[in-house]
Amino acid sequence: MSEKILQEIAENLAQVEDMSWGMYAFSRDILRDKVSEAEKKRMIEHAICCGYEMADKVMSSLGTWDPWELAGKLKLNVEYGDIGQIADQVLFALFTPPDQIQIMKEPMELAAKSGLPEGLLTMEQMERLILGHEIFHYLEEEEEGIYTRREKVVLWKLLGYKSKSTVRALSEIAGMYFSKKINGFPYSPFALDILLYYNYNSNEALKMYREVLSY
Repeated sequence: MSEKILQEIAENLAQVEDMSWGMYAFSRDILRDKVSEAEKKRMIEHAICCGYEMADKVMSSLGTWDPWELAGKLKLNVEYGDIGQIADQVLFALFTPPDQIQIMKEPMELAAKSGLPEGLLTMEQMERLILGHEIFHYLEEEEEGIYTRREKVVLWKLLGYKSKSTVRALSEIAGMYFSKKINGFPYSPFALDILLYYNYNSNEALKMYREVLSY
């Protein structure tokens, strides 16, 4: 029964438009109420372009889009970790500056046991998508003037002074679309947020699924 439900969820998520995924990412950002709907849409479009442009830049300079080859050429240390869940948060991978990437095995192993959606996702694709996303976060640290660092929102104003902050959601959006492009993946890797989380908390994953479809 679980496999059938996951197959249906995956099929529907594969049809979700990029703007809807961007709104989903914003809904989880602590600064979501600081940005108007129109500004969110503008930022989402720029973040997606940022991810795609970085993928093109990497291909041009390093001659490959393969995430494992990229990790090697960028001299990144990629390791595997066992723990996937910390409190109520599920961690797929982690980039630690300056050059450490840790991919968590548990979420992928649980997904394999529960049954991957046929024709839509394989273990190899899952791992490559996760790695690609973390490679973007490394490149983001290295790239001066990158959009995800340049775009900021005003937190508060006082006597002509403005306190500004970057928006984490934009980094996540750009990372997803960077990974989508280098992997030649047919739909948004944001779907993994729901498909992998389903094995930890199916009720919450279904809420997330319905939320994404509502945008």
